[in-house]
Amino acid sequence: MGGTRMNVYQALRERIRRIFGEYDYVYLSFSGGKDSGVLLNACVEHIRQYGGRMAVFHMDYEVQYSLTTEYVDEMLSSNRDILDVYRCCVPFKVGSAASMYQRFWRPWDPCVRWVREMPVEYLGTEAFDFYTPQMWDYEFQMRFAQWLHNKKDAVRTCCLIGIRTQESFNRWRCIYMSRKFQMYHKYKWTSKVGNDIYNAYPIYDWKTTDVWTANGKFQWDYNVLYDLYYRAGVNLERQRVASPFINEAQESLQLYRVLDPNTWGKMVGRVNGVNFTGMYGGTHAMGWQSVKLPEGYTWREFMYFLLSTLPERA
Repeated sequence: MGGTRMNVYQALRERIRRIFGEYDYVYLSFSGGKDSGVLLNACVEHIRQYGGRMAVFHMDYEVQYSLTTEYVDEMLSSNRDILDVYRCCVPFKVGSAASMYQRFWRPWDPCVRWVREMPVEYLGTEAFDFYTPQMWDYEFQMRFAQWLHNKKDAVRTCCLIGIRTQESFNRWRCIYMSRKFQMYHKYKWTSKVGNDIYNAYPIYDWKTTDVWTANGKFQWDYNVLYDLYYRAGVNLERQRVASPFINEAQESLQLYRVLDPNTWGKMVGRVNGVNFTGMYGGTHAMGWQSVKLPEGYTWREFMYFLLSTLPERA
């Protein structure tokens, strides 16, 4: 590449080296997706080469592909000698776009039957003195950073987050708008989130193809759910692991029926509106991209069809 210019993998290794050299406590937010997975693999590679230890923060949303659960289990257990694991099974509120009846749902809700069994090792509500039943998942994530910083009596804490600007405008804004706030040592891939607590985005400039090139070249473990996405014809840029009931997941919710039918059968009774969204997510019936009159309907008939999906009160 000429001169001193580095490729994205070399740049990542340099950023990780700086992070572990300049922060006394480092943890990584791990979802089980391709981006946080590749970042975790790179950090494990660094620690095994140079020594050290780090923590992994995993918010377990209960309802997810079984392959994602298997991947998370494998990554956490196979690297347990160098990882402090915080696998959180907490009934915080999570937004739901699948229903007009439910604005939110709760993973690991003690009042309902769960889609899968609780992990063998986990941290529940009793572990977190800051948890309240009114707390949303993103609030829990923010409060966790301060909780862990205090728990470890750290001088400076860094949370590694595997997001890339290519993924969405919101992620681009998350990183570049942070320049308005305090960065660490003017590293544009960092942002201050609390007193002596920073977020770092070491793969912010990676492309999707970079992720899969790294997995192939270095033989890193990854969530094989992405192989099934590929075989199902899902575009490379749309292959994501996320809570299945959020707005961004409506279009792909139907894939659960094909890729993980056992989980799908349990999901239908777990959150209101799942079956409807699974059938119509990503279609004009859900107002996807633009509202157009489906073939065979008059506007009046289409209006009554949409009204029939709403609660009587609405």
